[in-house]
Amino acid sequence: MIGSVERYSPAANKRRAGFLWRRVLGVLLITLVVYLVVTRFVVSSYRIDSVSMEPALDPADRVIVSEIPYGPRVPFTAHRLPGQGTPARGDLVVVQPPFVTEPSLVATIFEPLVGFFTLQKLSLFRDIYGGRVSSYMVKRVVGIPGDTLKLASFTLLVRPRGATAFIPEQELSPVHYQVATSLDAKGWSSSFPFSGNSAEIRLADDQYFVLGDNRPDSSDSRSWGPVRLQRIVGKVVYRYWPPGSLGTP
Repeated sequence: MIGSVERYSPAANKRRAGFLWRRVLGVLLITLVVYLVVTRFVVSSYRIDSVSMEPALDPADRVIVSEIPYGPRVPFTAHRLPGQGTPARGDLVVVQPPFVTEPSLVATIFEPLVGFFTLQKLSLFRDIYGGRVSSYMVKRVVGIPGDTLKLASFTLLVRPRGATAFIPEQELSPVHYQVATSLDAKGWSSSFPFSGNSAEIRLADDQYFVLGDNRPDSSDSRSWGPVRLQRIVGKVVYRYWPPGSLGTP
């Protein structure tokens, strides 16, 4: 029996290789578009990089964040689409701190691409000194528009709009959470900044006060002030890593 071998000309091989590369690039482009649409308008994933949210969230935890509750942000604008409501007391949210400078148009366009190709390990955003920073943080909403707030021993006291008395934050929150207040530094006076005490402030319309649950070890509204809704990216809805901690944090 005489066997036969099918051979292709060099030109045919080039056409086959070109077709394969077009297929690969097409799949990659579709994947990227789906990623951008889903992460912009539905859900996205974030990694916890600090101890500021202990005991609710630990470093290296990964969470799912949805923009739907507060309305997806319209790309390249300061507007949001209608959402289910506004941030509520006790919500865990992803915020873009005020010290992160407004990104350039180029950074705004390419930041999602950098996140896609580096699995969200790198960012184009910089602080006011030009240093690379984490452009997003997970914090807890503890004050809403109209509240008057003050801190006492790391516990927030809240006087809601129209009320006459201050109430501890957890009595107002529908969400149960624990606050870490232990400060081990010796000789630290209660009069020092970030000692756990503060004067009264009143939140204006569209201002939210966010804090980390680990109060002595958190960068939050105590240092960079209240945040507006536009800087609140979305609500933490689920923790998917580590496997032993699956569920709502």
